Amino acid sequence: MIESLLSVLAVILMIAAIAASILPVVPGPALVWVIGLIYALLTGFQQVTALSLIVMTALMILGSTTGWWMQALGMRAQGGSTMSIIGALIGGLVGTFAIPIPIAGTLIGIVGGALGFEFLRVRQLRPALRSGTTAATGYVLGVLVEGGISLLILVVFVLSLLL
Repeated sequence: MIESLLSVLAVILMIAAIAASILPVVPGPALVWVIGLIYALLTGFQQVTALSLIVMTALMILGSTTGWWMQALGMRAQGGSTMSIIGALIGGLVGTFAIPIPIAGTLIGIVGGALGFEFLRVRQLRPALRSGTTAATGYVLGVLVEGGISLLILVVFVLSLLL
């Protein structure tokens, strides 16, 4: 009975963590993983096995880093410079804390940073605007992928409970 209640509580907390991960400062994959780890520890790895936890850990690492590697890969693929990538990263951090509006502050910072750094590099508005647009697209895709990976961690957890 207690394990059933604990299972339901863990799933509810995981769903709440996925919903909260929309906020840029909430690490969705890491939260979902920690909930699964705590459950595994509390239940002696009876339902969530070491193999399930390894898969969940790999997904957590991939999901927790999407904001960095997806944005950089996307900008590089679109011809963005190292300066625009650095600008987007710095701008995203500044925007997250300087404009405390969930998602909007980070997005404004990313676009402003990429645009500003690229403009300083090439002194032309068109390539700078392209870098800002690419950075915004990369950020939004990163948030979607992070949410999807968090959901995959939940699926692995639930499957390990059912099997």
